[in-house]
Amino acid sequence: MAQYCKDKKILLAPHSKTSMSPQIAKRQIEAGAWGITVANFYQANIFLEYGFNKIIIANEILEPTVIREIARLNSEENTKIYFYIDSLPGLRIIQEAIDDVASVKLNILVEIGTESGRAGVRNLDLLTSLMVEISKEPRITVHGVSGFEGIVPDSDREAGAMQVRKFLKEVVAAAKIVQPFVKNKIIITAGGSSFFDYVEEEFAEFDGESEIILRSGGYVSHDHIHYENLNPFMNMQSLDQFIPALELWSQVLSIPDPKLAILNFGKRDAGNDLDNPVPIKKFSMNQALVSEFKGVINKLNDQHAFMSISERTLEIGQKVGLGISHPCTNFDKWRLIPLVDDNYDVKDCIFTQF
Repeated sequence: MAQYCKDKKILLAPHSKTSMSPQIAKRQIEAGAWGITVANFYQANIFLEYGFNKIIIANEILEPTVIREIARLNSEENTKIYFYIDSLPGLRIIQEAIDDVASVKLNILVEIGTESGRAGVRNLDLLTSLMVEISKEPRITVHGVSGFEGIVPDSDREAGAMQVRKFLKEVVAAAKIVQPFVKNKIIITAGGSSFFDYVEEEFAEFDGESEIILRSGGYVSHDHIHYENLNPFMNMQSLDQFIPALELWSQVLSIPDPKLAILNFGKRDAGNDLDNPVPIKKFSMNQALVSEFKGVINKLNDQHAFMSISERTLEIGQKVGLGISHPCTNFDKWRLIPLVDDNYDVKDCIFTQF
């Protein structure tokens, strides 16, 4: 991903809420990331404690105590925290929050939204009015615009491509409106882990000096189902493909009938908001061998998984490895994750800070 951004001459601020691991974020910065992205101030504060000082909070911030704390932190040398605004009422809340704070410095990105999406300005006719009001406030600096194409309804790489691109063109149109109110290069940012190629292509059409920043997060571990079926590299037969890096290893507790195996994990151990985990490997203890394996997880209880098998190819007590879907809801199930090599020798331990 770092090489992709380098080749395209764009920046990367990976969404660290995916793993909430300062260790992983440090590796991303060392690989050339511009900064990191988080979803709220709680997450930002964790990374601030570990020395990260350039952070996009990809969200509106309306809690007065948090706004004041961000203003204080921004007064520190080398610390730069950005957050979103999308309305005049939001601006008023921010202004009231910092009325009695000395040396105020707030860095803002205007969020652009879409119909049936999340937050964000949806009518660009209102954007100029918002910018005029913000420009009257010397304590607030607008740096650019932001959007998230992954929230476009019914978005996929085929039927939804036109809708995603339409939204990204809207973000570019918004950037043209905001540009006269920005002192330096305007930031134009978007990019999940599914359509970042569309982001790069559409934002390249902006006529003027800009910093294009991707905020992709799920790429850091990828997955076996959701992003595997959506990412730009999925059909490329080259080393540029993303490789799924998260596996859940479980144990066969019971085989109550020849076509059903009960495994010792469930909803509390693996995310299933998009798809159930998919069996991909098994470990033969007698041979100390990891081999391919196929099965289907049909149902999850809190701590049990129901796996259909075509034949009796497993033994009670045997280990089964599974691929996951949607890294964001799998990292958060574990506070300590072993980092292994291809031989499954443990090389490090990754701590998460959810």
